[in-house]
Amino acid sequence: MLGLAEFSRTAHIVLLVLVVCVFAAAVAAEQEAEAARAREDLGLARGRILDRSGGVIVRMVQRGTSVLPSYALPDAADIAGYRDPQGQWQGLERTYAPLLSAGHARRDWRSFFLHLRGSSATGDDVQLTIDDRLQRVAARALGGHAGAVVALNPSSGEVLAMVGSPQCSTDLLATATSARQCAARGATPDRNPALDRLFAPGSTFKIVTLSAALDTGRFHLSDVFSGADIFGPSPYFDNSTYPSNITRSDLTALTLEQALAFSDNFTFAHIGLSLGSSILLRYARRFGIGHPLKFDLPVAVSHVGGGRPQPTTAQLARSSFGAPDDLVTPLQMGMIASAVADHGVLMAPHLVRAVVDPSSRAIRRVAPRRLGRVMSAAAARAVTDAMTFVVDYGSGFKAQISGIRVAGKTGTAAGSGTRPNAWFISFAPARHPVAAVAVLREDSGEGFQYAAPIARQVLVAALREHGFHVH
Repeated sequence: MLGLAEFSRTAHIVLLVLVVCVFAAAVAAEQEAEAARAREDLGLARGRILDRSGGVIVRMVQRGTSVLPSYALPDAADIAGYRDPQGQWQGLERTYAPLLSAGHARRDWRSFFLHLRGSSATGDDVQLTIDDRLQRVAARALGGHAGAVVALNPSSGEVLAMVGSPQCSTDLLATATSARQCAARGATPDRNPALDRLFAPGSTFKIVTLSAALDTGRFHLSDVFSGADIFGPSPYFDNSTYPSNITRSDLTALTLEQALAFSDNFTFAHIGLSLGSSILLRYARRFGIGHPLKFDLPVAVSHVGGGRPQPTTAQLARSSFGAPDDLVTPLQMGMIASAVADHGVLMAPHLVRAVVDPSSRAIRRVAPRRLGRVMSAAAARAVTDAMTFVVDYGSGFKAQISGIRVAGKTGTAAGSGTRPNAWFISFAPARHPVAAVAVLREDSGEGFQYAAPIARQVLVAALREHGFHVH
């Protein structure tokens, strides 16, 4: 048996060993915690940007000594966000920086125990409404041409796809020199053509004029127009720049439905002048035109009639068929199509679906928000019928989908290039739509030729997502 003195010495040795072990463990834990905090400070623990199904759009990765965003969906980079040459976040990464940042997660008591284990406190994830399949289809369909594609869920306002081109490659944003090279090519990363550039809408704006005409009861689809109301001349605009679109010699009269299908400028100028500026502007405002839009990213304010509260008679005539007196964003035109699709109700468009913590628990959800009723359900049905007539029998024929009724309207408008800008707005199926799509292809030509086929591809993808067997 051990003597008392020997036992005491052994106990002291054991205690010393325990103290050393505890100290070493404390040092190791502190080193692990310090490494975890360093990962947080570098940005490696920053939350991710996700698509609507939880797929990663943006995550932070380490490349050499740098920590940079990695984009699984590059065509959504200008929406999700990027770091500018000064190291500042832009886009949704900036808007939601307080939640995405690991610094925010550090304030949670659980981060203490995470650090003890050497784990970093991770920022929250931001889940978008973007459908990655539709986003890819829209980008591929636009094909790098200058312009934009916007797809909305009409019943909720969720943005399913939003592509703006040209885009600055995210790889070129690392240095100020590369960013300037991007800007020189017109691909400024802080300008998204879908949101913050204004364009003349061309004949797609006739849907606003038609909505006002039908909802007020002043006009009906069966009303017949003839003479100067379809062939001109008009004293209020250049008749050679804005001619009659009736080229068939056998037609001497048109119903309003046919006038939309042929996209006749004189008919809609007549309607706008008959309604008067107060009515046309009132319906434009109901669609959101002229109001700053509360959205996840900055949006330019669209306007009609030259932006004047009391347009001149000439401005009113031109505005009624979408001349450059009207200036809109592609998102705005998507909202117009969406309001018709949703039986006359305009839903607020939004890009963010939820904020999700590291345990996959939604800590914030974005509920659909109604902006207001634009027109009666009966008027919306009549506008829908007219838009399906455009696709079935008129200028929108390149948007036809076998077995599905598509509602649409073409537009061809003056742009900054040598050729017109091509427009098309649409939704499908006409009676129970799953998506509303607006397409702008700049400096291309006629809307039926260059924009309608792009919209068709996006609509087909959206229909397939909902189980429709279409080609």
